Amino acid sequence: MNTVKSYAPLLLVEAYLLFGLWIFFFGPIYWPLENKSEFLGFIFLYHAFFIAGYILQSSFFLKHRATLAPTEASTDDNVFVRYFWIILLLAFAANVVVHRNTTLSNSYIPDNFFSSLYRGLVIPWEARAFYASEASMIGFVKNPYITAITLFAGLFKYILLPGLVFYWHALSPPRRVAAMLVLTIPLLTGIIASLSVINFSYVFIISTCLGVMVASKSSKGVINTLKQRKFFIAFLAFMFLFSFWQFYSVKSAHSPYQVIVEKSKPQSFDYLKQKGITFKSEDPGAERSNAIDFYEKLTSYMVQGYYGMSISLDESFQSSFGIGHSVFLQKSFAQYLGIDVRNRTFPHKITEKWDEFVYWHSFYTYIANDVGFWGVTIVMLILGAYFSNVYLSAILHDNFYAKMLLPLFGILFLYIPANNQIFGFLETMVSFWILTLLFILSKRARASECAEVKSI
Repeated sequence: MNTVKSYAPLLLVEAYLLFGLWIFFFGPIYWPLENKSEFLGFIFLYHAFFIAGYILQSSFFLKHRATLAPTEASTDDNVFVRYFWIILLLAFAANVVVHRNTTLSNSYIPDNFFSSLYRGLVIPWEARAFYASEASMIGFVKNPYITAITLFAGLFKYILLPGLVFYWHALSPPRRVAAMLVLTIPLLTGIIASLSVINFSYVFIISTCLGVMVASKSSKGVINTLKQRKFFIAFLAFMFLFSFWQFYSVKSAHSPYQVIVEKSKPQSFDYLKQKGITFKSEDPGAERSNAIDFYEKLTSYMVQGYYGMSISLDESFQSSFGIGHSVFLQKSFAQYLGIDVRNRTFPHKITEKWDEFVYWHSFYTYIANDVGFWGVTIVMLILGAYFSNVYLSAILHDNFYAKMLLPLFGILFLYIPANNQIFGFLETMVSFWILTLLFILSKRARASECAEVKSI
């Protein structure tokens, strides 16, 4: 295996994160950074330890990898096709439950579905404002027992899309149609509630899967591989354009058409200005355009968690015992077990300066809730090593669980400057840990197969 393929993911992740830091310091927004030297020191350590973990694990993996061909060493690649209808049924169940909980509907078959969908498409900023208000809770009754379904079915909701991308060629037309219908439910949920993160996740998942297919040992070349997934390339292009359209519409309270053609004035960042954050476009003599406005909004979305981290560095560390890294776990332990660690977390401690519920806090900050900012270095070392192991297992051994894990890694890395996207929500957190367990078990099974073959 050539070096470029081995280290391509590391280079991509580092390039993205370094680009994010460049935007944070030299982009269109003046962030009144606190504890600058300490912030830069920790960021350097996190990158260095992540890189070290990846390189060390890659060297070990490539040196000791089994010599069996993927088709001889693993039968995991048939899992998705073999259990397709079970996966689809459970994914559908999870999607319905998540739709009701996200749109705060009083029914699993809401009578206002089409009117809500129309509002989300035409005036998404009003839809977002509605779901951020108390009025949206009227008539909604929580059902924790039904919601608990997602503890088990959430995994299947997640793996449906990457499974389709990887195994599209092995599915019959009826299976493809049924799967795409189920896949549209989360997209409709995102439109109704005006949550661009759902659309963006589809973009990242499809992109990651296509990248893995191209890098795979069994790939027949970039062009031939992508030709086999023309449907998903078209789907990806559509989702990419729609995601940014929705994102800008929600942030601006006007659609791109209204801003560009009708010359409407997009909504400004008053909530950031209240925190002493200013914009270069407001400097004397500075130019102001729609492109700059979009650049400002995208920058704020991407990197505002770094500013929260810089403030948190002033606070003393109190461990939250493995719960604080996840907002979902914080709420669940407080509500059902009476264990409330929120007061011990960094976002809560700085909430007067940087509201824990309004603004974002970086992935590093959330992990630091449990291990401190120094402890994050060890977490990044382990994360780098694990990422390398998963990636190489996917492209060299065609490991099914590795291929399902990689899109989650992609989303995790993308949101590092913003928040803890993967572990902050039930379905992605559960999917990550269940797939991790299955991945470890599959690696052990493969090692046993290799040992038996060599002993013959």
